[in-house]
Amino acid sequence: FYHTCKLPGRIMGIRLLHFSSIVIFLLLLVAGALTALLPNIKEDKMLTLRRERKSQSQLASDSFTIIMQTYNRTDLLLKLLNHYQAMPHLQKVIVVWNNVGEKAPEETWNTLGPHPVPVVFKVQTVNHMRNRLQVFPELETK
Repeated sequence: FYHTCKLPGRIMGIRLLHFSSIVIFLLLLVAGALTALLPNIKEDKMLTLRRERKSQSQLASDSFTIIMQTYNRTDLLLKLLNHYQAMPHLQKVIVVWNNVGEKAPEETWNTLGPHPVPVVFKVQTVNHMRNRLQVFPELETK
């Protein structure tokens, strides 16, 4: 009697393992299919992309400025700034640097090559979320 009761438990365990394996396989298959649908972006294309500069009157009407703030994410900031260089109609990026006491990565950014869109670093004396809401004299777009 003991061996017959133990056998159905093993069979249930094997069936549960088999079912779990199938579920995991299907999830991986769906994740792979969804990943294949994502757009393919190559960074080297963005680095070589250059845009023609427009006159000052054209800049104000159909262009924009990005104001972004950062704290302790220099690696991500540099990747984002590089990505933004390829955006059409972008006139300027103003980075509100909230790392009080730390030097802004302006030198590092400038050594990465010529950039079609200027980036201005605004070093802050206090780390506040509202720092991005200031009126910046570098802001020339509506």
